[in-house]
This record gives sequence, structure tokens and C-alpha cells, in this order.
Amino acid sequence: MKKYKYIFYYVSILYTIGISLWSGTIYLFMRHNGYSYSQINLFLEIFWLVTSFAEIPSGYIADKFGYLKTIMASGIIRAFGLVILALSPMNLLWMTVSGVLTALGDSLQSGTMTSWIANKAVEHGEKDQLGAIFSGYSIIGTPLTMAATFVGANILGNIRLDLPLLIGAAFLLATSLTIIPLLKYDSQNLAEAEEGMPKLNLVNDVKYTVKQEQKTFAWILLLLPVAIISVGPLDQWQMYFQRGKTVNSGTISVLMSLAGMLAISLYNRYVSKKPLSNKGQTRLIVVSTVMMAATLLGVVGLKNWYYGSLALFMLHTMFGSLENMLGGIVLQTTIQTENRRATIMSVANALDAGAEVVILAINGFLSDRYGIGFAWVSLAVLGLVIFLLAIFGMQSKKLEVEEI
Repeated sequence: MKKYKYIFYYVSILYTIGISLWSGTIYLFMRHNGYSYSQINLFLEIFWLVTSFAEIPSGYIADKFGYLKTIMASGIIRAFGLVILALSPMNLLWMTVSGVLTALGDSLQSGTMTSWIANKAVEHGEKDQLGAIFSGYSIIGTPLTMAATFVGANILGNIRLDLPLLIGAAFLLATSLTIIPLLKYDSQNLAEAEEGMPKLNLVNDVKYTVKQEQKTFAWILLLLPVAIISVGPLDQWQMYFQRGKTVNSGTISVLMSLAGMLAISLYNRYVSKKPLSNKGQTRLIVVSTVMMAATLLGVVGLKNWYYGSLALFMLHTMFGSLENMLGGIVLQTTIQTENRRATIMSVANALDAGAEVVILAINGFLSDRYGIGFAWVSLAVLGLVIFLLAIFGMQSKKLEVEEI
């Protein structure tokens, strides 16, 4: 199992570095090249729209044909998408092509390596090692990705804003090429019981999976409103906290990563050591989501006090990281059909992507006309209200999760 753990770390970290190099500057790059907020959000809408259609078949493809093959294809496709965007500033046609390619690459990557290592753990009877593997990845990968983000934004971005995109694409391509010798360790789920060339029955398989995973699907729907709160800040912080001509988003991104690590560390230190009841797990998710919205209101309210606003944004990031982790734990632990794990998670990603398309359109409209702060506050309030109504509905139906 140790061999598979190291492969998981290697591929996941190298791929994530390829993303981190440009993640702190892509919004700045597009804004610098003349795109309006609505046009930048259009790029993101294209990304999420394609993702919403591609996620389910991507998860199915990973289950059917192999996880390492899928991640290899993801790196190549995403790299080409980034190169196109970097070399064609302020061109809506090529922006659209880039959005489609990067979305396809992201869909093929989403959940693929975690499903691969989970599959290996089940195959070798060591599923109980997954927690240690994932935490080990976080300990090793987080400092490296923070360093990559800092280098991409504060160093490469201050030389030229297209450099992070181009070098990030090179890392993704390198990831794909170095996976080739590892393909002998590939595995898949759905094809194992079939003979000959596997037949695609995507629609029926997804229907069957959702039917078998009704509890998981209910939680997927419940967590969707959280995206209304988080979508705007997730990308627009680069513009909101940018001051002067020097790119400083790398420093802020590192602070955000540290804030997320602190939140997870506090959770591990004070919460995870004892089993949580169903009610306790739900309460933590509710508190995290409410605080995400509340801190965002404070960020905008303190806009004239830069460091106070930035400090509250770090708190927002902490609660966002905690909510994201808790939601992931709930979904992973409620899954019952082991050999459809990537498929049901792709259903979750697809629905989330579809919601983000709508939210981004609203955010772009509000940001161009009333400012980023107004857009953040409006959507935070809307998302929180919908989420709380959904929670009350869940409680009335007595939806339960497995104890963790």
C-alpha cells in the first residue's frame, strides 16, 4: 500500500502545483487585459457549464477505463486550455475555447486520484488508512502548493501576468508525461465484472447510482446553497484586495492557505478525536456556513480599513475550509455503493457546477453595476437564507448521516 500512497502523493502534488502557479493571478490577468467583470465571469460560467455536463461522464469514464489514464488526459487537455488563454488576450472566441478545454480537464481530474487511492485501499483491505493518507497529503502538499502560488503571483506575475499560466501549463503537461510509466498500476471499477470491450450505459448507470445513494443525493442538494455564498469571493478576492500596481495576491493566497490549515488543525485537535452524533455533525456544518456569510458581511463593512477587512476575510476562509471538509466527510461516509464512488461524486460536482453558472452570471451583473462588495453581500444573504430553509426541511424529514 505504501507504493500506491507515494504515487498518489506524487501525481496529486505535481498536478496541484500546476494549478497553484496561476490560481492567484488568473482574475488579475483577465482584468489587466481588458475583460469586464461580466466577461471574466462569462469565462467562469463557460467553465462551470461545461463542467456540469462533463462531470458525470468524467467520473463514469474514470470508473470504467482507469483513474491514472483519466488524470493523464486531464493534464494534457487543461494545459492546452491555459496556453490558449495566455496567448490570446481579450479575445472572446479563444476565451470560450480555453474555458471549454480547462473545464474538460478539470472534470477529468476532479476526484480521480482520491477515487484511485480509495480503490487501492479497498482492494488491499486497508480502507482505514485513507484518513492518514489524506492528512499526509495535506501536510506535504500544502506547503508546496503555497510556495507555488506565491512564486506564480508575487514573482512570475510581477514579471508578466501570462507567465503563471504558461508555466502552470508546463507543469500539468509534465504530470501527464510522467504518469505513463505508472499506468501498470492503474485500476477501474465498473469494467471489472464485464468481459471484452466495456459498453457505455451512462444514463442508466447514473440513475441506478442516484437511486442507490438517496441519502448521499439528499446531502448533495442540501449543500448546494453554500456555493451562493462562496462563489464570488473564491475568485474576486484577487481584485478586491489588490492595491497599487504590484501584484501581492501570492502573499494573500498563502495567508488564505494558512488560515485554512489552522481551521483544519483546530478541528483535528478539538473535534475529530471523539465521534460526532448526526446532530452534532449537522450543527457544525450550519455554524460554519452561517459564519461564512457573517464574516463576508464584515469584510465589506470594513472596506475602508484594509487590514481589518483582510483579517475578517481570513476568518471567512477558515470557516469556508471547515465547511468544505465537513461536507466532503458527510458525502464520502454516506456512500454505500463502493464501485460507484467516482460516479456519485461526479453527480455532486455536476450539480454544484450548474449552480455556479447561474450564481456567476448574477455576480457579474451585480459587480459591474454596483461593485464587488454589493455582489458579495447580496449573494451571501441569499445563500444563507436558502441554506437555513433547506436545513429546516432536512430536520423535518429527519435526514441522517452515518456517525463519524
